[in-house]
Amino acid sequence: MLDPTDLFDLPKSILVGILRALWWLAWDFCVETIGWSIGWVALRVVTIDRFPKEALGGLDQANGFVASFVEVVGLVILATTIWLLSGLWP
Repeated sequence: MLDPTDLFDLPKSILVGILRALWWLAWDFCVETIGWSIGWVALRVVTIDRFPKEALGGLDQANGFVASFVEVVGLVILATTIWLLSGLWP
């Protein structure tokens, strides 16, 4: 027998799948792309063009530790800049 709640399960599952895909895209763009770009430039300036050895677009070639370190540095710089410019911690 068909339960009326079964009619809501499929659209709910589709919506959850779409939201997960959007979450992944947002994470990929915000953390990886923006964090890598800001961190890469900052670390290249601080280390006088020695670290990271990968190119600016070389996130895929970096090992996990280097990629994570550069991304975290970039996100910390971004958060600190926002905090300094706004005068308030977000």
